[in-house]
Amino acid sequence: TASTNQFLKYDGTNWTPTDGSSIGYIFIGHGESNAYSNSPHGSGGFASTSDLYIYDTSPVNTISGATITSTNNWVSSITLPAGNYLVSGQILLKFSSSGYAVFSFHNSSNTRLSQSGVIGTNRITYHGAGDLAYSIIELSSQTTIKLKLEAIGGTIDTGSNQGNTPSEHGLIIIEKLS
Repeated sequence: TASTNQFLKYDGTNWTPTDGSSIGYIFIGHGESNAYSNSPHGSGGFASTSDLYIYDTSPVNTISGATITSTNNWVSSITLPAGNYLVSGQILLKFSSSGYAVFSFHNSSNTRLSQSGVIGTNRITYHGAGDLAYSIIELSSQTTIKLKLEAIGGTIDTGSNQGNTPSEHGLIIIEKLS
């Protein structure tokens, strides 16, 4: 029988009570304010291949062997050990005209690892896509992942015109499944 803050985990033979703290996870994006022009992106424009950065002064990482890479509290990538993960990421950007932005998780070779999230208006090309990049990824070896733009329609405001919007609304959540 599981106690408070425990869950039942199947070990291949039996269901056994396990502490909730044994589930490894990463949480980045506590809604803090910082201008996106302070991120490694800087004040310039966006391209359909731009990296995206999530702001967090105290990201949570309980996945053994995982590391978070950041500059001035702007997270640029996460390195995960081999295993299976549920990944989700979100960003909110300002547009100077109607349009959309498509983003997803990529590895360091720029191979897309997740389904796409889409933000903005006029996103009819991506029927059914939500505003969250969300997938289960299976990594056979240590892999560095990051959020990246993959398509833009319309005009995204420059980094200097984004203000605090991306820092206040961006997040990454990763759960280790096995």
